[in-house]
Amino acid sequence: HCNTLHHTATHCNKVEDVSYVSSPFLPESIRTRWGKNLQSNSHRAHESAAGGNINEHEFTNIIDLSYATVLVIEWVPFGANQIVALNYRLGAFDRCQGGLFTALIDKNPTDTNFKLPTGMTSINIIDFDLVRFINFEAEINFPEEEGTVQVEHFGLHVNVDGTVFYGIKVEAIKNSRAEKISIDALSRVLVDVQLDSSKILDDLLTGYQRSLLDVMFLGDAAQRSKYSMLVADAILPKLPAQSYIDRGPNENELKQVLGDIYMAHDIGPDDLIIVGKDGLLLAGPNALILEPLVLYYVSLLSREVFIRNYFMRVFVLVDTLTKIRQLILRYESDPDNVQRIRHAISEASKHLILLQETLDYLEESLVAAKVPSMPQDAKCKRLFRVLNCEMMSNNVRLRVRDLAKLVDGAANQLVNLTQTTDSINSKQLEESFKAIEFNTKYLVDASAANERASASLAIMQVLLAGTFAFDIIDRIGGTTLNIGPPTWCINNIVKPLLMPAGVWFAINMVWMSAICYFLTRLMRYLEMGASGALILRVKLNKKIKNEDGLLAYLSTKIIESTDSVADARSSIKKVLWKE
Repeated sequence: HCNTLHHTATHCNKVEDVSYVSSPFLPESIRTRWGKNLQSNSHRAHESAAGGNINEHEFTNIIDLSYATVLVIEWVPFGANQIVALNYRLGAFDRCQGGLFTALIDKNPTDTNFKLPTGMTSINIIDFDLVRFINFEAEINFPEEEGTVQVEHFGLHVNVDGTVFYGIKVEAIKNSRAEKISIDALSRVLVDVQLDSSKILDDLLTGYQRSLLDVMFLGDAAQRSKYSMLVADAILPKLPAQSYIDRGPNENELKQVLGDIYMAHDIGPDDLIIVGKDGLLLAGPNALILEPLVLYYVSLLSREVFIRNYFMRVFVLVDTLTKIRQLILRYESDPDNVQRIRHAISEASKHLILLQETLDYLEESLVAAKVPSMPQDAKCKRLFRVLNCEMMSNNVRLRVRDLAKLVDGAANQLVNLTQTTDSINSKQLEESFKAIEFNTKYLVDASAANERASASLAIMQVLLAGTFAFDIIDRIGGTTLNIGPPTWCINNIVKPLLMPAGVWFAINMVWMSAICYFLTRLMRYLEMGASGALILRVKLNKKIKNEDGLLAYLSTKIIESTDSVADARSSIKKVLWKE
């Protein structure tokens, strides 16, 4: 029994960088006769051997390829306008074509310098058609780890139907030359080509196309999957095609570059084709003759890879809509749920629109994808029957139509959620109106009660004023002091005013009326003075340039109260002071 735990870090998921030299490559069938010749880096093959060995992995040599070329194929939403824009952007019509390109945007175009990280793409135009395609070389200059030498020179074909080919001819991998390249070493190069090809295309796509890919791959478009096609003059050891899918070392070696293998056939005595989930291998001395038919097949497979990702993306969208429905059902549990629902529906609507547009591009690309006719050459006929391009084309079209149904279903579900959210908004608005109506009735009742109290108060003021006036008259003669009236009071007030009938009463009424009138006018004057204050409200929608300056300005005021309102996306703070 032992309680000691031993931890060892695994490197099984680490892909080693290897030194290699490559030359740009494009099949003759997708080029024009008047195009430029592709550059060759065969004279630099010795540079890969000069790179240090930065990993401890020893390559296995179970299967080797002779004079291998690698084509990485993917489908990207493209149209005629994007091809024309790409031709103009790369300067296809200019006297000085190509140049260095990057996807970074200069946010200060008036400055005299533009700083950007190391790693740009050098473009050299080979040939083009204004609205159909463009072929060019791309040499990438991304920094590598110390001790790694990588000459990465791609040939690119961008077609109006969205098919993009990245081609390289492997000149050397470390100490191995083109005559004999192991599959194990080639798998490391293939991973590097898959990643760097995404960087190349990202520098050339429009912002709209990048947004389509970001939505499609959930912001991880740089890691999107592509289909690989390996073409070699020979495969060593040369065995029957079925011997390479022996569920043993041979199949495991090929799985590194082809994925799960589901088809292997001999095309004559010297050539063979092996098709996997992620790649295809065509080997033999007649590979260049068979290549055009295989190119059409892999263009369909690249669409199938995209459809596979699209299918999963639609279900991610449906799952998002399900979560929105759950939020709608319990929107009363959290006051912020309504805001979250609105934001989620807005994002889902944007994603659905972009997915629908992507599907339109995919459907349009299949319209011009004509199935090739039966070739005359015996080997090509055999390959034509093996690949069964017509069935593959029908399967891709069927899947695209099925995707359209799924997207329509998601759109209908989004419409239903939007209508339900509108009902919630209407219900909340109705509740707000009811609350306002209740408060208004309460204020009306309070105002009526206040008016009644004001009338009663006015009457009491008159009565008190009259009482005050009578008290003044009573105190003139000193009768309230329980003493007899003085002589001057008898001679001037009692005899002339009290003795005649009704005179004293009339004098009292006039005196009371005068006092009440004076007090009433005084109260009105005081009310007018109190209600004459001017209230001015000014709203300035201006951006604060300096937060410290705002705080310094507020420090000069005597703050009476502060109030904060915050939600998921904004925060508002109110400050009240008197000027």
